[in-house]
Formats: sequence, C-alpha cells, structure tokens
Amino acid sequence: MHTFDTPLDRRGNGSKKWDKDYIQRRFKTSREDVYPLFIADMDFRQDEAVLQAFRVFVETGDFGYFDVQGSFYDAIQSWYKDKLGTPVEKEWIVPANGTIASMHFAADLVSKGKPIMMLTPVYGVFKDIATNFGGMVTVPLLKADGAYSIDFNRMQQEIVAQSVGTLLFCNPHNPSGRIWSFEELAAVVRICKKHGVTILSDEIHGELNLSEKPFVSLISFMDEYENIIVASSPNKTFNLSGLTASYVIIRNPELRQAYQRELARFHITINRSGMTFISAVYEHGRGWHNELIAYLKGNLDLVAECFDGLDLEWMRPDSSFLVWIKLNKVSDVDRFVVELAQQTGVLVETGSRFVADYGNHIRLNCATNSGFLRDALDKFRDFYMSYED
Repeated sequence: MHTFDTPLDRRGNGSKKWDKDYIQRRFKTSREDVYPLFIADMDFRQDEAVLQAFRVFVETGDFGYFDVQGSFYDAIQSWYKDKLGTPVEKEWIVPANGTIASMHFAADLVSKGKPIMMLTPVYGVFKDIATNFGGMVTVPLLKADGAYSIDFNRMQQEIVAQSVGTLLFCNPHNPSGRIWSFEELAAVVRICKKHGVTILSDEIHGELNLSEKPFVSLISFMDEYENIIVASSPNKTFNLSGLTASYVIIRNPELRQAYQRELARFHITINRSGMTFISAVYEHGRGWHNELIAYLKGNLDLVAECFDGLDLEWMRPDSSFLVWIKLNKVSDVDRFVVELAQQTGVLVETGSRFVADYGNHIRLNCATNSGFLRDALDKFRDFYMSYED
C-alpha cells in the first residue's frame, strides 16, 4: 500500500514547480510558505516496485549506445490492452523523446505550412506548435450544463475557410479533463477525413480516468482514417516528465515511416533511462496506479467541499488531476492569480495560458497530499470569499 499522504520534499532539487526563482518570476512573491498547485505534475513519491526495477537498471552500469528492446513494446501493448481496452500492434509504436517535442516533430512533418486548428481553451504549448509550423486557427468550445462540447459546424466552416491542414487535439481535453465520447470523436474523424485534415492527438491524460466514462483513444479510428497520429506516454500518470521519453502511435505505414525519417533526420531517439522507466511503470506500477486513482478521487471530493457555496463554477475532470474553475467574481484572472499568491502563497495556473476563450478561468492541480491540499483550499476559500475585483 503506497502512502500518498507522505509529503515528497521537492524543494531545492531543481523541481520547476517548487523553484523559488521561477515562482518569483511567475507570481511576484518570495514567500517561503507556498502551495504550488499550478504546473501539471504530481507531488507523490514514485512506486517502490518501479524504483527497484530502475535500481536494477542502474546497477548494470551500462549507459552506452543501445537499441530499443522488445520489452518496451510489450509493456506498451499490454498496458493499452489491459488498462485502456485498446489493442495496439508493435509496429505502430514509434519510440520518441518527450511528448511535447514529439508533437512538434509530427506537426512539422504533416502541416506543410498550412494552418493548424485547435479547440480552445486548450493546452498552451499548442499555440507554440501552430505558430512554428503553419499558423493558428482557433475554434471556441461550447459550454453547457457545466461541460465543454465541440462546435462541429464552426469547426468544419473554419477548416474550409482557412484551408486547415492539421487538427491539434487534446483527448482527454486539457484544461477541463473532459473525456470525449465515441460519437464526438467519430464526428471529429468524419470531418477531418472529408477535408483531408491530419489529426494529431495528445492523449497523455487518458490514463488518469476518474469517472465511469470509457476513455476512447483515436487509435480506435485508425482503421477508417489513415491520417491520425497519437502522442502519449506515462509522463503524467507516473510523473516522468523530466525523463524526456515518450512514444507516438501511427498505424499508416507510409506516415509512420515518414515520421521515423523525420526523427532520424535530426538524430532524435528515445532517452535510454526514460525508456526503462516507461517499461517499468507499465509493468510494475499497476497497483500503484489503482491507488493513485482512488486518492485523486478523494482529493476532488475535498475540492467539492471547499467550493461549496462559493460564487464560482468548476468542472470535475473525467480524466486528469487538473481542475478548471470559472471565477464569477473576477474579471482579470492574471491579476487575481498574482494577488492570491502574494497574500496566501497558493499558486494556481491562470487561464490566459490556455490560448483563447479562457475567460475568467483558472486551473488548479490537486495531485498532492490531501492535508497539504486542504490547507491550500482553505486559504483559497477565505481569500476568494473576501475578494473584491
């Protein structure tokens, strides 16, 4: 049994989330008593079984040139089959460096200078990808009954009007944690296939399902539309973002070979230690993963308790440890986030980091020990109740 309540001390070890200089730049505060709930990584110690597997790797003393072993592909295939209910063939899997970098390479390959579409608000790095490789087209998500949905008519209109070549897609959605239904994904695929738009799907939050909804990977549609690339990794689920390792899944052999040539052109390969950790978490971390899901659900219950009666709206994520919150009392979220940090030490992500259509939203990361989270939420509640815009 993993003790998620045991704090993991991340101060002074290079953790960006806890770095004093970075916090000072972002939040204009040098307080020692901070509650970092912004960057999307977790404050939990890695599973002991996984650490032991990695110790075995370290003890070999061999960190030289290497080939990717079959066990890497086996671990991914087994995880997708057992945990995500999605069969994946070995040859579809392309080892890559970090998920963000692998998506940059994919966008560079497929965009061919044509505009790149995204559904907003959305993960901020999407803006960088689009700006670098063809220009950005945004389509606002619709919001009803406390959840986002896709405006398919607007999406299709903009694809035609702007000659869009690529859809950058978050599945599940970041920042809201919304799991898209099979029917919604089918409609996205149908529109993109009709207009020859390549889909580049970021599915890194798909392993963190906290709901009763089934997570559907766009891998499930690769047999009916060949121009789909899925980028994923256990980097969010097992907190491996610093290891610069991931994989992409491409069924279409021509597209897959083109992507492999793109990586080879820049001599890009997966990091050996990162590859070892991916194999280890998928093989040894399943019990820890189940406990994590239960713990995060409990933390979301704390969020619900804290927010009860407050003049705000929030989306309980279907999948992810990130909470998207609409602050009805606030008109300038950037100013609010800085004032919250300076006066309470609670550090949250401002909505303006999510490209467009973010309104008066913030995002809060609840992947920390529950006592720490409760203290932070109490401070947030007191500050927000007395806040005057």
